[in-house]
Amino acid sequence: MSIFDAVLEEEQPVEANGYVETPTAMPLGVAVPFDLQAAKRAFAPYGAKLAEVKANADSLRVRDDASATVATAIAGDVKRLSKSIDQRRKELVDEPNAYVKAVNSMAKMFTEPAGQIERLLKDKLSGYQAQRELERRKQEEEIRKAQAELYRRQQEEAKTANVEPPPPPVPIPIKAETVTRSDTGASAHVRKVWKAEIVDAAQVPREFCSPDMKLINEAVKGGIREIQGVRIFEDLQTILRT
Repeated sequence: MSIFDAVLEEEQPVEANGYVETPTAMPLGVAVPFDLQAAKRAFAPYGAKLAEVKANADSLRVRDDASATVATAIAGDVKRLSKSIDQRRKELVDEPNAYVKAVNSMAKMFTEPAGQIERLLKDKLSGYQAQRELERRKQEEEIRKAQAELYRRQQEEAKTANVEPPPPPVPIPIKAETVTRSDTGASAHVRKVWKAEIVDAAQVPREFCSPDMKLINEAVKGGIREIQGVRIFEDLQTILRT
């Protein structure tokens, strides 16, 4: 006997949280949208069925054609049961999913232009900070040159006076202001990040490349049976159809 011979009886309308559960208006077991208790009741009948099928599968030993036939029948039943569970899941989440999609779509109408504005301002702030960094480096270079010139003169004077020259000057760094704050509490700071981009893939060292399993699998499906560094083997897989 198939595990699907039993037909679930529809629940009678009951009052829950001030609402009347009407199985004809919504999928079985749904009283109020997002009611997890109602969803739990909808899935409850599958528990006993799964336990029954698992017990049969655990005790079965496939060692001849007859037991293989039984295993196929049980596997077919559990596959149909899985489809039934998934169909019930779709029924339960269909309306909430539609709501979520609609809300996400409406929100996207505002978050996308907001994101564009944010990226625009970030680009402008990055450009400004890059210009400030160039000016800072220019000032540091001018100070370094002035210190080098002063040290050169001090060395000449020390040599003329036949005295020990002073120690080399210590570079004077100019602090970079990397944070911008507003009166509203918002702040923007600069973070230096090293990045890389490929300009010639043929010259990239092998240690920075990974085998592409998608291309390898496509080649094997196409009939390739030998690829250096790859084990190609035949695997047996059982396909169930119900």
